[in-house]
Amino acid sequence: MSPTLILVLRAAAVPMLTEVSEYKGQRAIAVSCTQLGTEFTSSRARRVVEEWIELLSSRTPLTDLEFTTRTPKRLFAALAGQPQLTRLVVKWGDYADLSPLRSMSGLRHLELRGASAVTDVGPVAELHNLRLLALEGFRTIEDPSPLATVHRLTDLEIGGAWMSPRNGHIATIGFLRELQDLEKVLLHTVVVDDLDYSPLLDLPKLRSVRAMKVRGMRPEHDELRRRLPWKA
Repeated sequence: MSPTLILVLRAAAVPMLTEVSEYKGQRAIAVSCTQLGTEFTSSRARRVVEEWIELLSSRTPLTDLEFTTRTPKRLFAALAGQPQLTRLVVKWGDYADLSPLRSMSGLRHLELRGASAVTDVGPVAELHNLRLLALEGFRTIEDPSPLATVHRLTDLEIGGAWMSPRNGHIATIGFLRELQDLEKVLLHTVVVDDLDYSPLLDLPKLRSVRAMKVRGMRPEHDELRRRLPWKA
């Protein structure tokens, strides 16, 4: 079964909810509770978000949660009440504090997209069961070293705001050398500030890699393409 077909089947199986009253105890849901249409007054729209905050502040049966519209920081903060999650996807929002993730010891799949306010990835260091991490939309990550402890990662995406487009900046990718199980690495719309891309060459299990071309990068872009399993 192709990956595309799997995604289509999953989307068909996972209910898209707007209001808490639609939640019936499912383990997997997608939530679209902001950026609501004109049928919602401003007060009702605020109430919809507050009800989700109230629900998520206490443990639920959820293991798979996806936010498909803007996620305000107070809604993201409520996720501290969901330590049992194994998959979390956030499309975009003004969240900056990732500490609600600390309790999610079983999290295997984490996508933090449109993460323009995120600068500190420290809480991710405690997600030792994580297999997939996507962190994109950020402006600057000055200390990515906490990511070195997530040793089970097999799939990593790091990038800035590709829709703008606006390059993000990450101080170094030296932490990659500690992630020897990585099979896929995507570095898009991002500049590695120390210009040292050699850690990509020290990943023995890589099957797919791509990095944005940056002036002065070492090794040069063409050499990386020649020596690595490059994905066009």
